Amino acid sequence: MEYFVYHFQLFLLIMTRMGAMMVIAPFYSSGVMPFKMKAVLIFFTSILIFPVISGRGVVMPAHMGGYTLLVVQEIMIGLFIGFLVAVLFSAFQLAGQYFAVQIGFGINEVIDPLGQVSIPLVGQFKNLIGLLVFLAINGHHFMIQAIYRSYELAPVMHLGPTMAGGLMRYMAHSFSGMFVVALKISLPVVATVFLVTVSMGILAKAAPQMNIMMLGFPFKIMVSMAVLLLTAPLIVRVMHVSLDRTFIFITRMLNHWPS
Repeated sequence: MEYFVYHFQLFLLIMTRMGAMMVIAPFYSSGVMPFKMKAVLIFFTSILIFPVISGRGVVMPAHMGGYTLLVVQEIMIGLFIGFLVAVLFSAFQLAGQYFAVQIGFGINEVIDPLGQVSIPLVGQFKNLIGLLVFLAINGHHFMIQAIYRSYELAPVMHLGPTMAGGLMRYMAHSFSGMFVVALKISLPVVATVFLVTVSMGILAKAAPQMNIMMLGFPFKIMVSMAVLLLTAPLIVRVMHVSLDRTFIFITRMLNHWPS
């Protein structure tokens, strides 16, 4: 107990980094999970990491200003690690939004329990599938391991031009990958809806007396749902590969931490 009291400042830093990650990371940041449960999870996971980190002889600053900077640095590292995975889940939602408006589902929005924002119904469906894949491959365990691994490879973050440039480069790579993943997931449905729209345009020219708009609206929905059902295994596979590549990217980022 005395050892814990003497190193309580280090324990608070560990809990700060862990809590910052869980604030933004998928699954942990869900509004469905009660706040008390999140606090208990952060506390006990920090206790598990604390003995290993404290055994390395971390020196705490002697004044309050230096310790405050350390707290800010721990928050930024935790948020950055969780943000890299949260961007990928935004790609899952973006994939649904690519074709939701085209088939008339753009007006049908629901509250996302993970992000606490309104998104189209198809985007919510893709997001839930991505969350199930995330849990199936133990992504929630990997996030905790990433925090522990970050103390080996990124014990202290120095705020400087090199650090800012490195972090911005990683963020730019994540955002570009987000649009690529969203396009891969939504491409079968988007291409099918495009062909249906072109076909209805040709039919409208051939038979102007037909109300193509009223006939095409349910037809688009029916064809899109059929294609979505047929390509469901492919979508799960793309999500699985994308999450694996994101975890590899985070590991590579920690191995080459810009300092």
